[in-house]
Amino acid sequence: MKTKTIKSSLIMLSILFLGLTFQSCKKSTSPDEPEIITESTFGIGGFLLNPSSTYVLQNGSLSTGEASFIGNGANVTSVEPGFLAFIAKNGNYYSYKSSQNTLTKFSYVNQTMQNVKSIPFVLANGYRYGHYWVDDNTLLIYSLGGDYKILNVESMSVTKEGNFNLPAKAGLTFAMVGFVHVKDNKIHVGYYYGDDNYPAAVKAGKTNWATGTAYFAVYDYPSVSNPVYSEDTRSTVPGNDRNGVLKTFVYNDDLYILTAPFEMVGQNWDRPHGIYRIKKGTSVVDPTYFLNLSAQLNGDPILGGGYAGNGKLLVRRIRMDLAPTWNSYGFANTQEFHIVDMATGSITKLNVPLAKSQPTAPNILADNGKIYFPVNTKDIDGNFYLYNYDSATGAVNKGIKINDIDGVNGLYKIK
Repeated sequence: MKTKTIKSSLIMLSILFLGLTFQSCKKSTSPDEPEIITESTFGIGGFLLNPSSTYVLQNGSLSTGEASFIGNGANVTSVEPGFLAFIAKNGNYYSYKSSQNTLTKFSYVNQTMQNVKSIPFVLANGYRYGHYWVDDNTLLIYSLGGDYKILNVESMSVTKEGNFNLPAKAGLTFAMVGFVHVKDNKIHVGYYYGDDNYPAAVKAGKTNWATGTAYFAVYDYPSVSNPVYSEDTRSTVPGNDRNGVLKTFVYNDDLYILTAPFEMVGQNWDRPHGIYRIKKGTSVVDPTYFLNLSAQLNGDPILGGGYAGNGKLLVRRIRMDLAPTWNSYGFANTQEFHIVDMATGSITKLNVPLAKSQPTAPNILADNGKIYFPVNTKDIDGNFYLYNYDSATGAVNKGIKINDIDGVNGLYKIK
């Protein structure tokens, strides 16, 4: 599939998959004391198909109770940037809209999103972007094409900006950034190239676009200088191009990178989905390590997940035998959830129903040793649940019940 086809299909999907809302959490300290309104902890992004609209609902727990979107929450249809890709931290939400060249900081007040400050914000090729929190007040936002800006979010001011200046390759589309991760005074960047004339895929009837090599650059931070380059052909598309979808995690103080040669991202049918490693103290991809996830999942892709700690990684598998069409990814029950044991490399399927939802949305959340994820299977009883996996016990539980919405396409830790 060529870039133009991918873009047009994604635009159609992004119109269909929209949504988010907020609600206060209340607690009474004793029967004789007045009820005290406490700060909510989580944001749940929800979408309605008819009328097409999106909401954010804040709630104090994702593990118990119910959440209803009727009459509750902030309608963010006009302010969220698509795929519910808000950036959230310390009680605020940030929305980068490449179509308007703005970055806006919002707070939630009385079930509305209120504009705190909006600044001009231009990133070349910013229609696909990602972010990384360097610390609580320092946010790095980067574009598919390698532009980046580092901000102080307290003052909403840009403290550094530039381009990673990744090497050009003759005959190939410009280098496309799949992840950025700051660790040990180094900034790690993963990237890949596209090729409109790439050789036909081995899989019958399929077309490759991303080339079959994953590339890595490691710079000194904060200077973003002195790059060290490496590459590997065991997979491609390191990271992914969807803001808020898991790309990297740290285990035993080493950096691990998920690959995403999925057709909704880079598209290469000949390379497996898997995990690379850059060991602590090094600046190149580890040639001795690659965990081939597709080999354990009947060749299927994975996209996104959450690292729960304790060496346990949750990944979202797309069952390709259940996804005969492009629309199947979002409207059919095609998704399974598996736990990867990083110590052994083994994968275990979680006992939850097959799920439906836009697989490129940031709707899997890691928090305090648990992973929360929606199982948007409304045909069971008309509603659906958030499930959670506990890395300490290995238990998976049905959590909060979600009512009166068509799907959850965003989960955020607010406090």
